[in-house]
Amino acid sequence: MKINKIMTKKVGTISPTSTVTACSATMKELNIGSLVAMQNGSVEGIVTTWDITSKCIGSGKDPKDCTVFEVMTSPVYTADFETDVMEAARVMADQKISRLPVMQLGSLVGIVTFADISQAVDQFNNDVLGSWKT
Repeated sequence: MKINKIMTKKVGTISPTSTVTACSATMKELNIGSLVAMQNGSVEGIVTTWDITSKCIGSGKDPKDCTVFEVMTSPVYTADFETDVMEAARVMADQKISRLPVMQLGSLVGIVTFADISQAVDQFNNDVLGSWKT
């Protein structure tokens, strides 16, 4: 199975020059825990609630003055639209990351999380292995 079948197509994005306050407000508005930092159509980083907590607030910085660039994780591992789910899971496990932006022809088209992969594997187990039960 390819990750394009399980990815979230609507990806929250933000500029690396935005403040952490603006970033947090966008996350709250979209009800998500991460945003992809984009500049000139290019993925520059990814920022999560953990990044905000540990690299800004927990470090004593003011979120109104701290930028996304200062707290985002970069460089970002990405996956191609046609990447196999298990290959994406291997990359995520090897790199100890829980989110993987999905690219197609150089453009951001989605994001896949470790939870998405876990759910897909669980569904596969139920569909395929469950049919073997008597």
